Amino acid sequence: MTAPASSLSAPPPPAYAVWQAHARALLEPLSALMHPGRAAIPLPGRPSDHDAQADRLESFARPLFLAALYLQSTPESDSAGKSADAASALRARLSSWFLAGLALGTDPASPEYWGPDANYHQHHVEMGLMALALQLAPASLWDPLSPATRTEVCTWFATARGGGIVNNNHLFMSVHILEFLGTVGSAHRTDRAVIESHLAQLETMHRGGGWFEDGINQAYDHYNAFAFHFYGLLWVRLHGVRQNPVRARRWRDWARPFLADYQHFFAASGEHPAFGRSLAYRFNASAPFALALLADATDLPPGRLRRLCTRNLEFFLSRPIRDPSTGTLAPGFTDVWPEIVEPYSCPASPYWCAKGFAPLLLPPDHSFWTDPEEPLPAESPAGFVRVMPPAVGLISRSLPGGEVELLNAGSMVSNGQLRYGAWKWSKLSYRTATGFSFSFPEPTTWSADGALVARLADGRVFGRHSTVTVELSANHLGFATNLGHKSGQANVGVETFVFWRAGWLLHVHHVSPRQPVTLRLGGFSLPLTNPAVQRAASAAQSAAPSEASAKEVATVLSAVSPDARATVLQLLIPASDTPVWDERLDDSSAR
Repeated sequence: MTAPASSLSAPPPPAYAVWQAHARALLEPLSALMHPGRAAIPLPGRPSDHDAQADRLESFARPLFLAALYLQSTPESDSAGKSADAASALRARLSSWFLAGLALGTDPASPEYWGPDANYHQHHVEMGLMALALQLAPASLWDPLSPATRTEVCTWFATARGGGIVNNNHLFMSVHILEFLGTVGSAHRTDRAVIESHLAQLETMHRGGGWFEDGINQAYDHYNAFAFHFYGLLWVRLHGVRQNPVRARRWRDWARPFLADYQHFFAASGEHPAFGRSLAYRFNASAPFALALLADATDLPPGRLRRLCTRNLEFFLSRPIRDPSTGTLAPGFTDVWPEIVEPYSCPASPYWCAKGFAPLLLPPDHSFWTDPEEPLPAESPAGFVRVMPPAVGLISRSLPGGEVELLNAGSMVSNGQLRYGAWKWSKLSYRTATGFSFSFPEPTTWSADGALVARLADGRVFGRHSTVTVELSANHLGFATNLGHKSGQANVGVETFVFWRAGWLLHVHHVSPRQPVTLRLGGFSLPLTNPAVQRAASAAQSAAPSEASAKEVATVLSAVSPDARATVLQLLIPASDTPVWDERLDDSSAR
């Protein structure tokens, strides 16, 4: 276990104090809902598709992790006066409530009992996070428990032994649960073998350059950062160097090239592209950078990492992401929108963002807090194009104005996971400050913006979900895929190539339909703060007028917003249909 931070004789660096203030601002509304005699926080919102017990535990576990990161941080300086007194009172209130909740939630005789873990149950995920919280802030969340309550808590954690676990990043949870039990004297003789087996299984998902394929999801999205490298580096920090130094070194070595790539996911504003599932976790995306500094697993300048993490955190905190009735975090990305969440999410799910406060694990005198800030890659006047490993099939590039674009040749979602909405991975491009359109129902409908989709005669719409990278370079990418589905033998073979220059993309699609189908290719969604957009449609003559015919006229659509944002779509080959806008200009229609 790590020891609690001690108080400094001098005030902490301003950046450290700012991060503590942000943590307090998120914890205070939660504290107002922490009722005595309860082991769950009554957050507003719709339930998940797990069960009520899982949602109850989630409302305890995720705020617990945020509280742990805050509680283990250096206490606020006395020079802060009343604010230090208020912070001290909050610390005491948080510690007291969570300690009481641990006793209630793990007691089978209590009406607040969370129940045991079970095969493939969400409890396993939340228990893993709780095991980490208790190790990070033992002085506030473990040491004050009575011996009898500690035994009770350990007995509850032990219900995770031997259970079925989804073959993806969830395997980390049993690792951290069993490691925790070992540190508090409740190890079982088979635990070490299980830990090593699960870590070995996780390592089979490594696809090169520090990138992991997330098990059955077949995806290379932000879960690489806030799951694989976050849990891996915490294991290195808490246990790995002692238990298996060779494996610990391997995880540090994987983090180094991954983070060198991953820093290119963040715009100058701190925003990252809305790409993949669990977008409601928001600034969770920056979680592994501070842990890498703790584990000596990155060569990136600490001042740059502070700038990146702070901008990512404050980008979201400056948006309307709180429930208006409670002040607690609500589902959405840059605002409150419950439709964005997957069925496994519940009202407490956005608090997975707590991992974004990992910088508070760094002491106030660490260079992360004291070094001068350095510009992000997206702020470089020279720009960048960052090519990820071929197996991953992602390219990140900078755009004018400090925005960032992810070009996607290889990331996918498996056929068994289409309920998450394959359009979260199926688009050709994901840009910051641009966003994308959702489609419902998720398994059978794809949005056409930034994608090629196929509509069958029976009304079903399909985009890509399985894809293989065939070319990947600094100026273009290519992949092979299929638009279709097992049911009804829907089948459109596609080979796609995408080229880029400045803000433009050139799409080239070779298609082989195996039944009648309507194909649609969409441009970018244009997010508007004002519906007074200027739209235009014009006919552009072929580049070779002498060879032009009536069919060789391409339609050009353009739209420019009052804040000078624009999107343009131009077809370069004859089309049987005239391009049209998919319009939504205000809240009078469904989002």
